[in-house]
Amino acid sequence: VKLPGFDGVWNEYRIKDICDVVSGGTPSTKNVTYWNGNIPWCTPTDITSSGKYITQTKQSITERGLNNSSANLLPKNSILMCSRATIGPRAINKVEMATNQGFKSFVCKKHKLDYEFFYYLLSIYIPYFIRLASGSTFLEVSKKDVENTKVFIPNDLNEQKEIATIIGKIDKFIELLEKAVNLLKEQKTGLMQLLLTGTVRVKV
Repeated sequence: VKLPGFDGVWNEYRIKDICDVVSGGTPSTKNVTYWNGNIPWCTPTDITSSGKYITQTKQSITERGLNNSSANLLPKNSILMCSRATIGPRAINKVEMATNQGFKSFVCKKHKLDYEFFYYLLSIYIPYFIRLASGSTFLEVSKKDVENTKVFIPNDLNEQKEIATIIGKIDKFIELLEKAVNLLKEQKTGLMQLLLTGTVRVKV
């Protein structure tokens, strides 16, 4: 299937050729000067409780904490993907932030890869990452394996963006439907309470 107006070539790339894969880290919890700063510090719990985008985290670190750990400051519009234990949940950060070591984050090379497109594309490769994962205590996919994973993408950035826009519109529609369903469930619960206690009677 071709999108109208797009006839460009799709090529195969290793992930490391189209974006930088960044690991995270945790500053020492024994040093209070490393914590409660102005740098959001993301954990998997923050991801699983957020939606597609993330702007804040439960914990934060200081510049000193960042510089004295393996944590890295990720530019906004990176894709933060959980890579340990639960592999695959991800979000796009809309502010600069760091992560703990349970992540492989993607900083897209702007001239090659649209971050919104890659956010959706990753969903296809999550099962593959899970198969690659190893570990005795919990499964984890390595940075090397993620970097060397081959993906198939359109060379035209505009086509990538159009694909992301189409999928994004479907996402928004699903979100509206879910809100409508939740509202109906609330209304049903309230109505059942009234009907099943005799507070409201039904005329026969």
